[in-house]
Amino acid sequence: MPTTLPKPIRLRAAGDLYAAIPHLMGFHPADSLVVLVLKDHLVSMTMRVDLPRPRHRGMLAAQLEAPLLEQDAAEVVLVVVCAPSANMPEELPHEPLVTALQHRLGGVGIEVVEAVWLPSCEKNAPWLCYFDLDCHGTLPDPKLSAVAAASAHEGNVTFESRAALAAIAALDPPEALERRSALLDELMTNSDEPDPSVELRRVRGAIDAVEERKGPLPDAEIVALARALAVPEVRDASMGFAAQAKSRPAERLWLELTRSCPAPERAEPACLLAFYAYQRGDGGIASIALDAAEEACPGHTLTKLLRAALSAAFPPAQMRALSINYLDSARRLLSGSQSSSGRSQS
Repeated sequence: MPTTLPKPIRLRAAGDLYAAIPHLMGFHPADSLVVLVLKDHLVSMTMRVDLPRPRHRGMLAAQLEAPLLEQDAAEVVLVVVCAPSANMPEELPHEPLVTALQHRLGGVGIEVVEAVWLPSCEKNAPWLCYFDLDCHGTLPDPKLSAVAAASAHEGNVTFESRAALAAIAALDPPEALERRSALLDELMTNSDEPDPSVELRRVRGAIDAVEERKGPLPDAEIVALARALAVPEVRDASMGFAAQAKSRPAERLWLELTRSCPAPERAEPACLLAFYAYQRGDGGIASIALDAAEEACPGHTLTKLLRAALSAAFPPAQMRALSINYLDSARRLLSGSQSSSGRSQS
């Protein structure tokens, strides 16, 4: 799960770097391996994976190699976040994993410049280095870090755990989802084929209304938007709004629809949520959104494409460039120059 900041931030001390991890990730990691990619002494990207079972160490090393090479990574810092072991400090947790990664990555020209262990990313948590027993320290307050300030300025929230992050996409009650599913059946059965231009205007209007709207979307609007986004041209053109000033209100709408739409239509706003989050560098929310999309519609084509991009650490800057291309499509569609329609089967 890669994450980047929109603008690189220079950190002055090792403790500052490790204290920044929750804000780089969007949540406080636990039982995790965090890989910090360095370029010109700046953190250019972070990646987080669950700590593997002993038999899976080699597999994890191989999985990390490809996205790091894709990023032209030359230097990385490994951070193991987990409970202490019995024989510390002589034997730190998961030392064989660190050794396996050092050998595998070193073999392809990626230097592990440091590897540290942390019990957590909380204030005053101790950190110890794997390569030098005399290398250690305690964390400053993560809430007071430069990265925390930058993250807050961008409107990001740092969650206490990945579970807390995942909870933002928690579904509405089953009875509400079933009620909307019945309304969607009725709408799709008793209406003409949707006009993509009309439906995209509906979506844009809902985005424009986000900041002024009081309370949740009513069922009728949820259903109408679910139907609109089920038109492939409308969903794809909606990715273009990420290149506009109202990107964040649009992302809020996708999150609300991810919670409130029935399956399988829920996959469309969930993919939009993933796209918007990832293009601004938030791999945590993107991953949660793709989980929701996969659950709603297994085998969904756009979900698979976005998951592949996330797994390969596709640069968010290139994703932002894609949104500009989609914005051109949106403008053409809003002008009424396209008249094709259809319901997404992907």
